[in-house]
Amino acid sequence: MKKIKKLIPYIIAVSCTLALVIAPLLYAWYIHLQYIHDMNFNVLQIDSLVTLYEANDTNYNGIPDLNIGENINHYYNHEAEAYVSYDNRYHEENYSFDYVDQRYALSQDSEANLFNTLIIEDAIPSKIYGYKFEITNYVGAENTLNFSFEEDDNIDVSILKDFEARLGIVNADSSVNFTEWTSFCTENSGTYSYSGITLNSLQSDIIVPAISGSLSVGRIDLWLQVRINNNSTNDDISDFRLPMYRLSLAFEMQDED
Repeated sequence: MKKIKKLIPYIIAVSCTLALVIAPLLYAWYIHLQYIHDMNFNVLQIDSLVTLYEANDTNYNGIPDLNIGENINHYYNHEAEAYVSYDNRYHEENYSFDYVDQRYALSQDSEANLFNTLIIEDAIPSKIYGYKFEITNYVGAENTLNFSFEEDDNIDVSILKDFEARLGIVNADSSVNFTEWTSFCTENSGTYSYSGITLNSLQSDIIVPAISGSLSVGRIDLWLQVRINNNSTNDDISDFRLPMYRLSLAFEMQDED
């Protein structure tokens, strides 16, 4: 009994110490909860899948070869060595494309927004190289898309100055609305330079729609075309690497009351 009485002061002292330590922590936790309750959160990643295809264009005239028979609305996958049906189509796809790559796009700048560079082989002014980007929007809200070629200090400007590109939006009736051709380089007193280019749509913004019609996702397809301009003085351009390109998507979140 005497030992217990002797321990009582120590027990009280320890209890008081714990109370002094825990009380501020509990208060801080409460204030933190109040702070979180009043915050508006921004989502850094959005579920938008971007798939890249390369056009099969025997004539290199900018119009891909036609798929025929059961291959209509299918693309060719070299890894599977088979034709695969497109998912979430909003238009009839009668043209021939080969699968190249796919990844999710982020709303913030990220290496995940960068795709593989494009290699142009045996380029001459009469050839147009074509690619298709299939953007699938799972967010449920409209996305604004920005398509740009990145600045590259290691690029050979003496060759890049001969290239130009344009972007096309595929409509529901399978027609394509193209931007104007845009040169990669700018010229000043006979000197060419490259600092990156942005390919804008006809309305300055490319809108990836939200869920519409019978689709459970929002969808848009884009065509990218690259060619050598008619003023090129390079006789032989082969295996030329274009600058890395970036697709960035962003959407406006609606604040909830």
